[in-house]
Amino acid sequence: MKVYLIRHGAVENPDGINYGTLPGWHLSKEGESQITALGQKIKDEELKICAIVASPLERAQETASILSQALNVKIKTDDRLLEWKTGEWMGKPLKDFYETSGYYSKEMITDGMEPLDDLASRVIASIQDAVNSCDNDIIICSHREPMAAALVKLQNLPWSAIHDIDMLMASVWQLTFEDGQFQSAQKVF
Repeated sequence: MKVYLIRHGAVENPDGINYGTLPGWHLSKEGESQITALGQKIKDEELKICAIVASPLERAQETASILSQALNVKIKTDDRLLEWKTGEWMGKPLKDFYETSGYYSKEMITDGMEPLDDLASRVIASIQDAVNSCDNDIIICSHREPMAAALVKLQNLPWSAIHDIDMLMASVWQLTFEDGQFQSAQKVF
């Protein structure tokens, strides 16, 4: 079984705000185009998708909706796929977060933010529940940090490796499961 982790498409954010779990952040026209093209690519691959599971945030729901229409697959919403909770940094400029939060430092300080282990655990639990409920492949629509944290934990990497995971908007990572157990991960597009 394959699980496709899909990061939502581009969001209109000209002011560079850390929008995190704030409501009201939608796909931009570019994001809609990215996901429409991705839906066609997945359809052309003739993958047998049994479910699309998505974060409740608008940008992930819009991504899931475009894919659902392209693939004729229903959407399930799972709150465990919600964006990383960055505490006091939410709603502030991303530039400030990058420069002063400590998240990108060698020691990676995450005071006031959701612990990465908790973040990874909730996303992996959602993925595992989806794997246990389907016979075919699954699409998970979520956000960078939740999916990257899950990839780090599933592969037993150090937390600092989260910054090395290439997960651009509308990108796809494939997880392979055998008998319900995680086997491998790779970026596919």
